[in-house]
Amino acid sequence: MELPMYDTLLSLPLFQGMSQVDFNSLLQKVRLDFVRYEEGSTIISAGERCKSFAFLINGSVESSRSGMDGNLIFMEQVDAPCLIEPYSMFGRAGSYQRTYTALTPCSFLMVDKQYIYTELGKYNICRMNLLNILSGRVQQLDSHMWTMEGMDLRGRITRFIKGLSDIQTGSKKLCVKMNDLATLMDATRLNVSRELNALEAEGLISLRRKEIFIPALEKLTT
Repeated sequence: MELPMYDTLLSLPLFQGMSQVDFNSLLQKVRLDFVRYEEGSTIISAGERCKSFAFLINGSVESSRSGMDGNLIFMEQVDAPCLIEPYSMFGRAGSYQRTYTALTPCSFLMVDKQYIYTELGKYNICRMNLLNILSGRVQQLDSHMWTMEGMDLRGRITRFIKGLSDIQTGSKKLCVKMNDLATLMDATRLNVSRELNALEAEGLISLRRKEIFIPALEKLTT
C-alpha cells in the first residue's frame, strides 16, 4: 500500500492513535473494499441497510435528509476524511438516515460490519474510538435539546440548524417555507423573516426562495 494512502487510513476516526504494528496486523485480517464515485453519483440512499462502515477518504459529498412530511429538507457538505453515520450502524433501525451524493469525484473505503465484531473489536483503541464517536453524537444532541430553553429567536434558529447538522462546521442548506419554519420556532412569520434578513445582512446566511444557505456553520453563534 502506498504511503499516502496508509497515512490517510490511519487518520480516519476509527483508527486514530492505533500503532503501525497493530494497524499492519489488522490489514492482514480485514477485507478493505475501495470504491470510487464520480461527481453526481448517489453513494448511499436514506433507508438503506448499514452493512458496511463507509469511510470517505477522498473528496466531498453532500448529505441530505427530509422531514417526515416532506416540508423540510436539510443538506450539508461532508469532506474527507469522515466516517459516515456510525451511529446508524447499530440499534433497532440499522439503516442510514440520509442520502449521500458525490459533490466531487470521491473515494470510499468500505469495511464489512462483521469485521467490527470479529477483528476491530479486539483492539482497545478501535473500541474506544467508536465509543467516543457514538458518545459525542449523543452529547451533541442532548446539548442542542436542553440549551434551547430561554433562547431568543436567533438562538433558536441557530440551535435548530446546528441540531440538524452531523458536522458542526462547513456549509449547510435548509429548504423550508417561512411559515413552516415559523411554526417550528414557535414564532410569527414576520419575526422569523426579520431575523433571517438580519443574519443575511451580517453575511452569516444567504436567503433564496424557500431556501436558507449557511456558508460556514461555525460562524453562527448562539
